Amino acid sequence: MILEDALELDLSDMPRELSFLLSILRNPDLEEGIALQEASEMDWNLFMKLALHHRVYPLVYLVLKKNTSLVPVHVMQSLQRHYHDNTIKMLHLSREMSRICEAFASKGIRNLLLKGPLLALNLYGDVAHRTSKDLDILVDAEDVEKAEAILSQLGYESEEEIILGNWKKKSHHRSYEHREHSVQVEIHWRLNPHYSKSYSFESLWRRRGEAVMSHQTYFCLGHEDLLSYLTDHGARHGWFRLRWLMDIARLLPLLDSSRMKQHFARNGGEMYAGQAFILSSLLLSAKIPHDLEMSTINARSLRLAEKSLYYIKRIIQLNPVPEKSVAWHYNRYLFSLMSGKQKVLYIFNKLLPSSRDALQLPLPKPLYFLYVPLRPFLWFWRQIKQQSV
Repeated sequence: MILEDALELDLSDMPRELSFLLSILRNPDLEEGIALQEASEMDWNLFMKLALHHRVYPLVYLVLKKNTSLVPVHVMQSLQRHYHDNTIKMLHLSREMSRICEAFASKGIRNLLLKGPLLALNLYGDVAHRTSKDLDILVDAEDVEKAEAILSQLGYESEEEIILGNWKKKSHHRSYEHREHSVQVEIHWRLNPHYSKSYSFESLWRRRGEAVMSHQTYFCLGHEDLLSYLTDHGARHGWFRLRWLMDIARLLPLLDSSRMKQHFARNGGEMYAGQAFILSSLLLSAKIPHDLEMSTINARSLRLAEKSLYYIKRIIQLNPVPEKSVAWHYNRYLFSLMSGKQKVLYIFNKLLPSSRDALQLPLPKPLYFLYVPLRPFLWFWRQIKQQSV
């Protein structure tokens, strides 16, 4: 009944262009008659902005190139150009993925690929059919420094300077960039932030999946862990990109419902999954197995789905920093995702000093302990400076 209620959520204020975009994503074999009707009076500039913002333009191009008579020439040319550029980028990422994973393997560093080209291949069958900004690689927390040293040898530089020694507690990943290759890599030692459910690397490694790409074997999250990771990630970001919901829709047919239910029973995460299932069913007509629907979809996941529609209906940037116009709304939404314990952990982590504090107010090492009481004032100072920009 809850899912039936979800299908009644108000979409009346959704732009025509977004509705047409969803029609394309729901039905790759879009009938020309239906497409003609939906494409009438279309603001094609807004349509392109939405396709790019939601990072689904490769799939849009593949559908519309079969119905080119519906679309203005300049729109098809733009879609084709973006599709081509993404293909080149994904192949480039694939080469870097191979180089990095081979280097890690040579030093005995086990790793799991979280997204990137391997996720595109596993869920879409072709690396060109999904976009990816960077490579996300999970390693054991004990191997982070070794992984960082290897990345440095390969020409990668950290995007942030580390001064204080608590960086593994403050965050769950670090970013690196290869200036010459223009490739970004994120090394994770936890799947998600400190206040989310954490899994040991050993347990994730035992449940790992694997895939062969260009004659090289890679390791990735098993389907159950992947769903938990993607739904946690999507929930935290308000599902403001449809690409993340497309991932869920593509992953659903691969799930074993009984194993997924056992996973939820051991590890939790039903609320995030329920939110994702509601949105993917409502917007993309994804089929939710009945037993998963019964175990994940409830009044709270319905409320969260309704809240995230606010971000989906608009072109809004929430990551890495939410736009000023929605920052208060988003922070309230983020808090609504957390349990009481998670809220305490979140606030406690925010009170821990960071290397940003040390860069903002350099102190000699013997006085580093002062960053603890100074943290609230330094944070407030940064907020004032950001507001004045």
